[in-house]
Amino acid sequence: MLIQSASVARGTFVLCEYDASTGADDLTEISRKVLPKIPRTGAIRSYVYGGHTFNYLLDKDLIFLCIAAPTATELVFEFLNEFRRTFESLSRRSNREVELARMLRDLILRYNSDGGGRVQQVERDLEDVTDMMRNNLGKVMERGERIDSLLDKTSALKAESVSFRSSAKRYNDDLWWKDQRGKMFLCILALCVVVILTWLIVHSSERLTDS
Repeated sequence: MLIQSASVARGTFVLCEYDASTGADDLTEISRKVLPKIPRTGAIRSYVYGGHTFNYLLDKDLIFLCIAAPTATELVFEFLNEFRRTFESLSRRSNREVELARMLRDLILRYNSDGGGRVQQVERDLEDVTDMMRNNLGKVMERGERIDSLLDKTSALKAESVSFRSSAKRYNDDLWWKDQRGKMFLCILALCVVVILTWLIVHSSERLTDS
């Protein structure tokens, strides 16, 4: 279960709460005990109490609090942000108590149904990465490679990278000079054509004047 319990309070006064857990612990009562202990610094924090991980979000004098699975922190704070937005939109209505309780229940159920699969996927990905790292470490140990040899390889790759960058820079500089020489040749050619045309025009004008 991703979200086990959630509540919103102003200071220590609870405005809305819902417990979706099926265990023996009364999570709403535990959450009420945690509220005075939460530090009022930072916007988003986690707090461990009584073997439970409490995630909370502070918004002015409001505290949005939930007990959730410790392996899905990103989803938990996504839930808290949506909880805050929905609470702000419903808190302006007249019969807000009933609507807030229904909203919180539906929000927890939706995250537990949609987010549960995502949590399992994250856990499977973590297991796959752990297995892959374990296998790679085993292969390294089997080959008898040491850390210093890996550092030597890293240094060699770094040297090759520097050499490649230098060669690439020289190649780009050569291309640039070739391009500039071509442009200079075209400019000189155009200047010669202009000079020749000017000379022909002036020479023709003088001949007409003499005649």
